[in-house]
Amino acid sequence: MSYRLQYARRPDSITPRKPPARVDEWARLNRPGLYSDAFVRVFVEDTTRGRSGRDPELVLQIADCTNTINLEFSLETAQLRENSLYKVDTLLGRLRRFRDGLAAEAQLADERVLDNS
Repeated sequence: MSYRLQYARRPDSITPRKPPARVDEWARLNRPGLYSDAFVRVFVEDTTRGRSGRDPELVLQIADCTNTINLEFSLETAQLRENSLYKVDTLLGRLRRFRDGLAAEAQLADERVLDNS
């Protein structure tokens, strides 16, 4: 038997290579016990060591219990880099406004519950 055989691994034990990540997160969007599979997944490849000739891998995936959206981003040209940042800034701004509106309506719902008691 070859001495190298002792270093061999079964194919199912080999971890797939992943690009190094600057950001690599996954989070559930619902509290435990409420609904199920809603999540957000974010991934930004770290290209510090150089990845010549291609965009880094960029993932923004948002899912509710039945639907998933994958937003595309590119850093290929200056115009696309600017647009990608604009897209994220627009999302953040609208999410903040949505949260403010939701909080106001949640407060009114709490007040209605108290008034009906």
